[in-house]
Amino acid sequence: MSANYNLFYFFNKFPDENACRKYLEQRRWGDALVCPHCGNSHKIYRYKNGRTFKCSHCKRQFNVTTGTIYQNSNIPLQKWFLTFYLISLSKKGISSVELAKTIGVTQKTAWYLLHKVRYMLEHNKSGNQLQGVVEVDETYVGGKHKGKRGRSTLTKTPVFGAVQRRGRLFITPVPNAKRKTLEPIIRSRVREGTQIMSDEWWAYTKLGDTYSHSVVKHKENEYVRGDIYTNTIEGAWSHLKRSMMGTYHRPSRKHLSKYCAEFEFTYNTRNYSPLAKFNNIIDKNLIRVGFSEIVGT
Repeated sequence: MSANYNLFYFFNKFPDENACRKYLEQRRWGDALVCPHCGNSHKIYRYKNGRTFKCSHCKRQFNVTTGTIYQNSNIPLQKWFLTFYLISLSKKGISSVELAKTIGVTQKTAWYLLHKVRYMLEHNKSGNQLQGVVEVDETYVGGKHKGKRGRSTLTKTPVFGAVQRRGRLFITPVPNAKRKTLEPIIRSRVREGTQIMSDEWWAYTKLGDTYSHSVVKHKENEYVRGDIYTNTIEGAWSHLKRSMMGTYHRPSRKHLSKYCAEFEFTYNTRNYSPLAKFNNIIDKNLIRVGFSEIVGT
């Protein structure tokens, strides 16, 4: 298998719709077909066209897109796949305008494709709790800056994050940075007994009862004290803001959670090959979701 994961590699691997369909069948079912209507895996008949199947149990027809986001879509599978692959190649994301030009669709269609992917990433996050040494912090993104910078910048949207050193990142938009908002998130996402690093923000002051909590005092110009620092999460914030400003140009509060989910996925698969990231996205997209659920209409 080639290690040069560029667009030539993609089109060699997926030259047409038939190649995409066969690949999707393999990712979804492997060597054992399963009826998406009733779950039967015995005596599944394939029609002569090679694309349609019939279940011997419920007598219903289906194909590889039945029960997935591709069902009833007028967008060719190859363009879906190319969208996934471009996301896998990009470190800072891809805008709907850029995607539209690349795959030959309208900007509205490109936006639709990207939001379907982001929705799936948002609703298929890992449920495993962070552990080891975990840094927590919050930042503000979007909107226009008014007045004093920092936590008092009310026109921006607060985003909370927790990152396991040399491990996974979890981020999510929050209504505010108060203790009653952030503490329940930390307790649900970080394993009890974990060593937590934070700054001196008052929302973190009660964590010492179940965690080993260390504080770095930014207000006193202290940023590192031995192994006590929040540089990892602050580095993640730096990348997030560059993506938001450079690629997405201040996304709305309504859809910010989806953009955060995409960034979280990109961060957590940073050591994956583009093909492994591509397969990960395909697997997450093998569920059925209505358009209204995705865009909030």
